[in-house]
Amino acid sequence: MPTPEQTRGAVDAYVAAYNANDRAGFLDAFADDGVLIDPVGTPAHEGAQARGAFWDLVHGMTDTIKLDVSSVHVCGGEAAMVFRIRAGEGENGMVINAVETFAVDDAGKITLLKAYWDMGKATSAG
Repeated sequence: MPTPEQTRGAVDAYVAAYNANDRAGFLDAFADDGVLIDPVGTPAHEGAQARGAFWDLVHGMTDTIKLDVSSVHVCGGEAAMVFRIRAGEGENGMVINAVETFAVDDAGKITLLKAYWDMGKATSAG
């Protein structure tokens, strides 16, 4: 089982990659066979190629995406993060409140990430 520090480190690496627009860092935060479900209820993105395609799709929709983290709750090898997604800028930007849950392996890599957000509750960032 990973330590709480490894779990927090995995979450921090994921957030840092998003905020730096770092595709390679995003992919590196996950275990090779890691699974991303974003949002829950949509098909899972399993493996590096699928997660890379997800990154490309999301980042093709807007110039910037920033994760504004309110809190991270770590319990052993799992964590829950409460945050705001800030996509785009100015009048064309939007903000979405979100929660993501993480499972992390002994190497400190994300094995499962589930995202919870509702586009119907997005607000203007401008």
